[in-house]
Amino acid sequence: MTSTPPSGVLDRALLLLSLFSMERKRLQLKEFSALSGLDKATASRLLKVLVSWGYLSRNSDGSYSPGPSNLRLASIFRATSNTITRIEGPISRISERVAQTTAFFVRSGEERTCLARDHAYQDFRYFIETGGSVSLAEGGAAAQLLLAFNGTEGEIYDQTRARGYYISRGERNRHFASIAVAMFESDGEFLGALTITGMGADLANENLLSFLPVIKEEVGKAGFLTQPAL
Repeated sequence: MTSTPPSGVLDRALLLLSLFSMERKRLQLKEFSALSGLDKATASRLLKVLVSWGYLSRNSDGSYSPGPSNLRLASIFRATSNTITRIEGPISRISERVAQTTAFFVRSGEERTCLARDHAYQDFRYFIETGGSVSLAEGGAAAQLLLAFNGTEGEIYDQTRARGYYISRGERNRHFASIAVAMFESDGEFLGALTITGMGADLANENLLSFLPVIKEEVGKAGFLTQPAL
């Protein structure tokens, strides 16, 4: 992943933790070394410390996976995050009104992470559960919108910033269509992407665009904006 690993001990430990993804749920020592650029001896010492503090678990086959301390922090994060507390209600109401899956994503490095989603429409295994992350490189409405509003240059991103939304059809899964809408705090701070996703055969672009007023109304009740404050 990197040919120049950080020099600080804490930075290196956090780098090792960041290597996990939904596609890499378990990693061996040699994989940590190859992905991080750290030599095996250094990586091994850091892994032992992370295991001792509960941030990693050592499995019977010698691989490592995230440990229980991460779940504790995740629970605290959800309980103390003002954004999550405020966005869960609008997501539930939007899903009920449009009868599709609604979720909220933020950018985390080169991945998009789902911070909240409805639990009424879970018919498809494709959907990313709360806490799950996928690479921005895989595309999709949320990924394209997050890239645009995090300053990625290019005509397609300029157009997305101007519209405030992005529609995708079959980018990550050929069966699905999505619309992602930019979410802002009342002071204009960009927060992330709210998405509505459903079967592409059932959702023409006109249907997806018809969801925009619903999104604006419901998130507005919680003090969010779908356009930056002037």
